[in-house]
Amino acid sequence: MRSRLERSFRFAPLAAAAALAAVLLGGCGTTIEEAVPGARHSGDYPNLNIPQTAATRQLTDAEAQASSAQLAAARNAQAVTTDTPPPTQADQLRKLGSEHASDALEEIEQ
Repeated sequence: MRSRLERSFRFAPLAAAAALAAVLLGGCGTTIEEAVPGARHSGDYPNLNIPQTAATRQLTDAEAQASSAQLAAARNAQAVTTDTPPPTQADQLRKLGSEHASDALEEIEQ
């Protein structure tokens, strides 16, 4: 005879599947008016030939060029001006290796 716990584990997947199905199917009953407030069916197709109006004032060509020049000046101000190239990872590892060897020898000799 099975214990009560074994029987409850047998029905747990069925209960979970039923609960999941109820949650998933619960959203099927909404209408477009409930899902999107203000939406209405007028029976007509929307007129897509109406020119769009801008939400804000658009930049003029002069303003765009001024902004580009200002950004380029800020970029150039942050540029590195040294003539020496930055060390590569291989150079950094060689330096670390040489320092590590001498440091390890000093630590062993002490």
